[in-house]
Amino acid sequence: MNGNDIISGIGELPEELLETKAKRPRKRAMTPVKWIAVAAALLIVCGSVTAGAVAASRGKFDFLKNGSNGYSAVFELNKYKWSEFNGGITEAPEIIRQQYAAYTPQPAWSSLLVSPGSFGRRFNTQREAVDYVGLKALKTTYFPYKNADWSANVIGDGEGRISEVELFAQTILSDENGMGAAAFVTILTEHSEKNTVSNGGDWGDYDPGSMDFEEFTTSSGRLCQYAKVGVPDKAYQCVTGYIEDSGIIYSLHLNFPAGGLDRAMEELHLWAESF
Repeated sequence: MNGNDIISGIGELPEELLETKAKRPRKRAMTPVKWIAVAAALLIVCGSVTAGAVAASRGKFDFLKNGSNGYSAVFELNKYKWSEFNGGITEAPEIIRQQYAAYTPQPAWSSLLVSPGSFGRRFNTQREAVDYVGLKALKTTYFPYKNADWSANVIGDGEGRISEVELFAQTILSDENGMGAAAFVTILTEHSEKNTVSNGGDWGDYDPGSMDFEEFTTSSGRLCQYAKVGVPDKAYQCVTGYIEDSGIIYSLHLNFPAGGLDRAMEELHLWAESF
């Protein structure tokens, strides 16, 4: 596969868990924004935390604590043997070992974030990214935009032991209806010290408005849980769906202007039915 090396970071979220179907009154907070912007003032991330045991196939949702506006959705995942990854990603252990061997820490005053334990490739299509990973259980799913770039990223240690694999795609610009999309997939390996990962969003001291957790079942009986943020309170809103499949967590994030909820839910259902 041809690709460009990229560096990916992992953010941490709180461990406290809460049942789904919950609501929280809106409030203001003073915590600074912690992660990447997706559209306007809305932020969404995929990160990882260790958390308490949760039921397979069902995530546990929680509002962020300590005055920050946001939520986490924690899922228990399988740990795949590294020998099950048979694509071009088998190059990753040696590359990460070399990165650690050549790594020079940045000075304390530097704002450059460089991690020797992170490596990835960028692709033109989701199919290319999935083939690069080469894991039989990994699925190619529906995504609203065909022109999105995909990346396959890995996290490893100085011995070249890969603990986590992530696929990611994001549209740079929204479409003519003002909707943008991002997709995340997270896989744990036998070398991971975690059993769970947490996805979610953190808006810091910006109040995104309402925040509701809901779910539906697909025609094949698959559970899709999703978060609705800022609907209908804000000019820009988002819906993020989560599906656990074969111990792998997939998510689709859709951000859109007021009045775009029906279109977003149509796209979310198309994505869920594609598993």
